[in-house]
Amino acid sequence: MPSDRHRRLPDLIHSLLACLFAACSLLPSHLPAAPARTLDQLEHVAWTQRDGVPDNITAMAQTTDGWMWLGTSEGLWRFDGLRFTSVQPAGAARFPDRSVYTLQSDGAGGLWIGWMFGGISHYHAGKVRNWGTADGLPAGAIWSFAGDGKRLWAAGIGGLAYFDGARWQRMGPAQGFTARKVASVFVHADGTVAAFTEQGLSLRRPGRDRFEPAIPGPSTRQPPSQSGRGPVWYLEQRGIRALDSLAGYAHADRWVFRQRGPVSGSMLADSSGALWFDDVAGLLRHTDPLRADDRPGGGYAPGTELFTMARGLTGNVVHCLMEDAQGNVWVATSGGLDRFRAANAVEARLPTPYRARLLAAAGGGVFIADGNGSWRIEGDGTVRALPAGAGAQAMAAAQDGTIWQATKDALRHLSADGSRLLAEVAYPADVAPADNIRAVAVERGGAVWLVSSGRGVLRHANGAWQRHPALPEGGRKTPIAVLQDSRGRVWIGYEDNQVALVEGGAVTLYGAAQGLAAGRVSVLAEYGGAIWAGGTDGLSRLSGNRFVPVRTAPADAVAGLAGGVGAPEGLWLNGAAGLVLLPAAALRANGTVPARVFDEGEGVAGRARPLFNNSIVRAADGRIWVSTKRRVFWLDPAAMRQEPVPAAPTLLHVTADGREHDPALAVHLPPDPGRVSFRFATPSTDMAARIRYRYRLEGYDRAWQQAGRATEAAYTGLPPGDFRFVVQAVNGAGASSPPGAGLPVHVPPTVVQTVWFKLACGALALLGLWGLYRYRLRLHARRLLALERTRNAERERIARELHDTLLQSVQGLVLRVHATTERMPAADPLRASLAATLERADAVLAEARDRVQGLRQTAPAANGLPAQLAAVLAQVCEEQGAPRCGFAHTGNPRALSAEAAHACTSIAIEAVRNACRHAGARDIAVRLAYGAEELELSVADDGDGIDAEMLRSGRAGHWGIAGMNERAAEAGGVLRIRSTPGTGTTVTLSLPYAGAMAEYGRA
Repeated sequence: MPSDRHRRLPDLIHSLLACLFAACSLLPSHLPAAPARTLDQLEHVAWTQRDGVPDNITAMAQTTDGWMWLGTSEGLWRFDGLRFTSVQPAGAARFPDRSVYTLQSDGAGGLWIGWMFGGISHYHAGKVRNWGTADGLPAGAIWSFAGDGKRLWAAGIGGLAYFDGARWQRMGPAQGFTARKVASVFVHADGTVAAFTEQGLSLRRPGRDRFEPAIPGPSTRQPPSQSGRGPVWYLEQRGIRALDSLAGYAHADRWVFRQRGPVSGSMLADSSGALWFDDVAGLLRHTDPLRADDRPGGGYAPGTELFTMARGLTGNVVHCLMEDAQGNVWVATSGGLDRFRAANAVEARLPTPYRARLLAAAGGGVFIADGNGSWRIEGDGTVRALPAGAGAQAMAAAQDGTIWQATKDALRHLSADGSRLLAEVAYPADVAPADNIRAVAVERGGAVWLVSSGRGVLRHANGAWQRHPALPEGGRKTPIAVLQDSRGRVWIGYEDNQVALVEGGAVTLYGAAQGLAAGRVSVLAEYGGAIWAGGTDGLSRLSGNRFVPVRTAPADAVAGLAGGVGAPEGLWLNGAAGLVLLPAAALRANGTVPARVFDEGEGVAGRARPLFNNSIVRAADGRIWVSTKRRVFWLDPAAMRQEPVPAAPTLLHVTADGREHDPALAVHLPPDPGRVSFRFATPSTDMAARIRYRYRLEGYDRAWQQAGRATEAAYTGLPPGDFRFVVQAVNGAGASSPPGAGLPVHVPPTVVQTVWFKLACGALALLGLWGLYRYRLRLHARRLLALERTRNAERERIARELHDTLLQSVQGLVLRVHATTERMPAADPLRASLAATLERADAVLAEARDRVQGLRQTAPAANGLPAQLAAVLAQVCEEQGAPRCGFAHTGNPRALSAEAAHACTSIAIEAVRNACRHAGARDIAVRLAYGAEELELSVADDGDGIDAEMLRSGRAGHWGIAGMNERAAEAGGVLRIRSTPGTGTTVTLSLPYAGAMAEYGRA
């Protein structure tokens, strides 16, 4: 029983069937009603086991996405035009069998598969659904499929059934069907369902639910074939015949082929009306089978063409035939796979076309000559040797249509049809025998110009040969090409990028100075009223008195040119790129010319060399004839097929570090993937070799990545993010496939690629910078501490020196003067003067001791500044005789550096002394406040104050205020003095902790 998921599929399957039947109804209309080419004129390409062809191809089909499918005894294969690939469903699902018997497109990109040992599968985009007898399907092999516009029919050894979207409904007596085995099922163009059984033919008319009684008659070898609404072609044991009606199929109607040996097994009526079939001789084709009349005992019907292994067919037994969407016919044989295609270029079959020279013939067709002979070939492929012709190195036509041929021994003049030799002109003694005649041109008056490699340029007129003296090197310089234009002028091309114009008796030379950029000038052509010169390096056009290089896309389309000819559709060139058309409209636009290149994909095999003259001509019927090294081709511009736009590429495989991912679903890759590869392909049964690819991983690639013919894109080290893989196919004409939806690709970040990890790294970096900053502060603090210690040591040394020398000496002098004063009379005026001097000396000594004490100030112990400051201030107030001197501190004491503590102590002492000595203060208050960010020291008194002028410039000869400001600045603080005369003075020191704390000086 089908699963619940399968029961939900009927609507989808019905849609697929509708697409199938609509597509099938349109197939016959894409090509003309009658083929214009013979089998010989179709391009034949063969693939064998060396090319990867699987063995024993039993069925072929093409789905609407362009893929070609091959059913074999070893499973299902897919072909993109270049590569053969074995196919298995994605995931755990599998096909029920390996031997494929029949294939059918569903019209929506999917494929129906009938298996040799029973069962039917539907395959699409890597997914498969299988049906067996439990789903209503008849048992045994499935031999054929057919669609009637509403449902799909399946015929096999177990009977007939149709698919209703969920199950298979088997036909039986209730539907008027009593046969047990159905060889094939066929749907006529009028909608009639025909089942060929062991009882004969059973018909179900449109709109009916029952089959009519069986019409007895012979069984079929394969399903009948019908092109459009034409007759039905029926293959049976006796051969192939046309049925004017299904009801009269038992009557012997028109026979196309009567079986003469082993029974034929393959037949195809293609969309052009031609009938393909096989027998023991090989592959056969009749282009107009409606007029065939194959009588018993006779040969094949008139018009039947045969293609055998001797002509390149891969095998002597044909297994099956198929026509693709482009009108190409595919033949699967016992030895491989063959394709017959109406390419734009048709090869002309010639006896020995080695470096053949071409010349347009009057009335159509062309003259062809090589070193062995001369022929005339018509557009239908008819080849006729010229009775008077000979092997020629160059040819030219005169105004009257007669032909001039330059052979090795002489210049020959032939009649217009080549049947008669009119004259033969011997070469000059210094020329014959002529081993390398490059070109021939004929003037209107009949004079003949001859271009010979190594012998220069010669002109034959009035029965004599002559050289033009005004030509380079007197006419002996080696030329390559010659042209007579419509005005009667003669143009000569040389191998050193030089062109000579002969007009009357004058010669004009053109070279690089005149803009010529052709290299070896092997092409001279007149087109559109202009002269064109081409060669090894490109193409130039004469505009006025200068040549202008012609830019093309692709640029190498005009490289290595060997010939050129003008036509209404444009300028045709033959060169290293192949046959090239520069469109007329693009040439008139004077911009970059989009060149259409006809190479192997268009049927042009081989290349012409730059020194290969007469390699391209335009015949009277408009066909372009081109010669390569060993082949001759023609192309009809009026019937050119445009190169099809490539189908959107299919993603076949997505692999990340060896692990396969489903290309039909969004791809979630592991973090930090190594190598990620995308394999893709575009099916093309027409010109697969001309397809190039470009791809882009959106979000990663800034521009398209050109892959050329490679069908794999690989990336390594993809960063985290969301991307979209897009691939396009580009054909040889530059047209790209329609853009697809692309494949979403998600790469998650690794731990180290996440945002939080990056934020953490940023935080660590900031923390590291902060640590570095702290280290630098500590390093700077150590340097400051060392400097401070040095300074303190020096201050202590100075203090000792002052105490031990200057102060002791001055004290001794004071004592001696005091002793002298005591011996003087009390009334002596000098004694009073000396006493005053001694008092002044005592004051000086006291101040000196204060300075020495200041020099010995050191940093207080941790939290010891308030106590030290209180003790020092008490001593100073006692020395100065201050009546009241109070001290208080607030906040949590912090350990300051020695320099900061010394500054605080020194400023407080100086402020107290100034208040006592100069302001007559009676009450002094000292306050030390530890704040959150800074230390504040204030000294307030009720003395006389300080006037504004003294605050600005200080007292003459005194440096107290200036010293306090300097100490505050050195410690990193700010000193403010607020005072007015008569109201007292407040000195405030604000010292920020940053840079003042003792911890900055620790090791």
